[in-house]
Amino acid sequence: MDTVSAGHGPDRAADRPDPESLAHAAGRPHAAGSPRAADPPGSARAADLACGTGSRDHPDRVRAADVPHSADSHPEDAFRAVLCGDGLRRCPWAPTGPAALEEHDHRWGAPPVDAPGWFEALSLEIFQAGLARWSIAQRRDGLRRAFRGFVVGDVAELTEDAVDELLLDPAVIRNRVKIEAVVHNARACAGLTPADWAELAGEPPAGAQPPGTVLELIRRSPEGDRLAARFKQLGLVFVGRTTAHGFLLRTGVLPGHLAQCFRTGPGTAGSG
Repeated sequence: MDTVSAGHGPDRAADRPDPESLAHAAGRPHAAGSPRAADPPGSARAADLACGTGSRDHPDRVRAADVPHSADSHPEDAFRAVLCGDGLRRCPWAPTGPAALEEHDHRWGAPPVDAPGWFEALSLEIFQAGLARWSIAQRRDGLRRAFRGFVVGDVAELTEDAVDELLLDPAVIRNRVKIEAVVHNARACAGLTPADWAELAGEPPAGAQPPGTVLELIRRSPEGDRLAARFKQLGLVFVGRTTAHGFLLRTGVLPGHLAQCFRTGPGTAGSG
């Protein structure tokens, strides 16, 4: 855990999911549902049901993706990309809820297109520290509102009183060290253009291969170690090696999706 860089231990938020829940969930089969007539195509609930994460009787109930079993199945199959009800294979964390599904299909592993997008990617990884890997997805909208769309100049203007108010906002991660780190970083990286951010992140390493299973995911990388050092040279805080590695996964510099996931491959913005 890279919270050492901020002098702060793990976030003890009461809503932190069990870090092992994803691995267990991937092995629990269920019957995938189908969108109701009242759910328009492309809606969050329709996509949720298509992927087998929703329930007609209990729309808020989250179910694991269907994992095929056969006499020839391997114990690691439960940790590979799973076949969803819409015919697409996804990383096992994608069907854990509507917010995670939206994050997986449209944002995770995609290079940001503007400076706020790059700063948001870094800030989300700071808030992610100490939490279960994909839990931050459900807080993204609240964080974007609280941090003014992650426009660097606007975040840099947040005062101590504003930070105190954010600590009362249930829609954000109410951790003073993380909030103050994001505000500090906004001031430290003011003026960085999208090209500057892209140069900092670096080019995708040649020959990088997506992991085959969840078991092969790593928390650190040489690329992340180098980026963490560069961030610290710029005066950024709470950007240790794990956070920097996550930033590279989130922005598509390193492979962020499992092999066989439909987001993996050239031109999908999911594998770098």
